[in-house]
Amino acid sequence: MTSRGGGRDRDDDSTGFTGKRKKTFRELDAQRGKSKYHSRQDDPQQQRIERSASYEKYKQAADALFTGGALPEGLAATFDPEGKRKEQKAAMKRVTEAPDRKAWAERVVEYLEKYPELPNDAFFCDSLLDHPKDRIVDKALAKLEAMQAEALLPREKAPRSLEQRLRTLEMTSLDSDVQARAKALRTRVF
Repeated sequence: MTSRGGGRDRDDDSTGFTGKRKKTFRELDAQRGKSKYHSRQDDPQQQRIERSASYEKYKQAADALFTGGALPEGLAATFDPEGKRKEQKAAMKRVTEAPDRKAWAERVVEYLEKYPELPNDAFFCDSLLDHPKDRIVDKALAKLEAMQAEALLPREKAPRSLEQRLRTLEMTSLDSDVQARAKALRTRVF
């Protein structure tokens, strides 16, 4: 095929134009296995390691360390030699599994007598905003404010009920300071 004016053929290799798209450097590197964008899923050796039982145990132990779950024996001896963390988790579970509101309110008071420092658990602190005693509500609100200040309470991970509970505090609390703090926290988080 010739172009108008009697020129050379467009598909001729001597012109440098073949009609094919040239590969990018990223594509060439990936083809050679040297790409910095190379995925771990593409590596069969990495896949074999991740499927191993020891890797699963390691991953569960790391998750437990950061999420507050049960620590493996080796880590528990290092991070929680007296078993306080485990006791506190059991006490929190006892509070959340109360059969009725009256028992829940009593268990919250017992929990706070034994563990005066609230945990960095937004869901637990959120539930405490519903407590009938003002000092407990104030303490839970202070902990949520501290968590928000430390960026431990992002909107995506905040309990769904938190916004409504804060609105309820704004409208029903008899303390104007608590109302203002609840409104300020709600606007910062949501």
